Amino acid sequence: MVNSTKAIDFKSSVINKKSCSISMEVEVPESVVSKEIESAFCQIQKQAKIDGFRQGKVPMEVVKKKFAQEAKDKAVENTIRGTVMDALDKEFFVPFDFPIVDELNYEVGQNLKYRFSAESHPKVEVKDYKNIPVKKEIFKVTDKSLGQSLDALRERNSRLVPSKTGIVSEESLVLVDYDAFDGDGKALTEVSAKGNMLDLGSENTLKGFKSALKGSKIAEEKEAKIEYPLDYPNKTLAGKTVMFKIKINEIKEKELPELNDDFAKDMGTENLEDLKTKVKESIEAEEIRRQNMDVEKQIIDYLLERNKFDVPQSLVEQQKKTLVERMKSYMQNQGASKEYIEKQLAVGESKFREEAEKNVRLSYILNSVYAKENLTVTDADIEAEKDKMKSSNPGREASVDKYFDEKKENIMLSLKEEKLFGFFLKNAKVDVEEKDMPVKKD
Repeated sequence: MVNSTKAIDFKSSVINKKSCSISMEVEVPESVVSKEIESAFCQIQKQAKIDGFRQGKVPMEVVKKKFAQEAKDKAVENTIRGTVMDALDKEFFVPFDFPIVDELNYEVGQNLKYRFSAESHPKVEVKDYKNIPVKKEIFKVTDKSLGQSLDALRERNSRLVPSKTGIVSEESLVLVDYDAFDGDGKALTEVSAKGNMLDLGSENTLKGFKSALKGSKIAEEKEAKIEYPLDYPNKTLAGKTVMFKIKINEIKEKELPELNDDFAKDMGTENLEDLKTKVKESIEAEEIRRQNMDVEKQIIDYLLERNKFDVPQSLVEQQKKTLVERMKSYMQNQGASKEYIEKQLAVGESKFREEAEKNVRLSYILNSVYAKENLTVTDADIEAEKDKMKSSNPGREASVDKYFDEKKENIMLSLKEEKLFGFFLKNAKVDVEEKDMPVKKD
């Protein structure tokens, strides 16, 4: 093998160099490679097993005839390993992974030439990470917003009853049979349905159905013409105009429980006032989460805008792959077709890459600030987090201990992020504005 402690005679030149990437060309004299080939043959001879010869006793002429390609491959590999890092040292370039050989040109008896590329971590000096301007909106829970949440709770606990008017309204739930036909009048049997419940109050119900059924009565027959967009997930309907012939079988409406102590007890609280208190606390906790997410986004956007630098493209590609797989899994779980998923991923190609680049750059920014400000996550921090989880999960202390043992690394990352954004917020210029919590408009 090439002696890594002895300088090897080779030539190298830079083809392209950026802040965190480099590509180079190296040429090694034939004499160096020839010695490496002879060394490879000696190593092979010691291990070779050929019928008629004891191990280590195979004549060299037989070894050279039988293992010529193997010796050549070993020689090339060892020569590259013995020169590539020295070539980078000449350029004061420190890679974070072993370089990749992009092109190789070698025949026995000739100089060995190869091209390689390598990447390094960027030198990051984060700017403007203190005094970040942050606008913090605090929404106060009002009687109206509390009432709306209580109504939503009643809605989730409602029961279906026959319509009192017998007429389809905007909030009705209608049990229907329908047959579907394409633009040429051909029946689409795979789309037709029997006993399908349409919730006209749902945003997911197509407007064409809502307008066609509103004002109808039981046993009436209606028609609804629906134009589906080209990118509709169901490929049977995508880009088509479909005529639905609908028969109304039943009209139902939601009957909401009375907002009283009995309802409160059904919800696991002592009385109505206790229910209101707990719902309000839940709204306020959700509001704090919303505030934190909004503030964190403002900080991230500010840091990214003021700290732009090149990042290793291999890391961007890895992050992009993660984002794509996550989106692909989500769409598959939503029942989207393979064709639809592939189309959406192709359309979002540039956005995935842009998001991946931001994520990688943000990681460098956050790690740099974390190190510069000597922030740390201690064992005491982890124990405090564990105690907090135990107090909110009484009787499950053993499960909490097991969770912390198995997920310690993830917990540390979460606490690291919490400390970082706590630091940013402590040193930010925060403009607080209190408002009444917005409510849904009719």
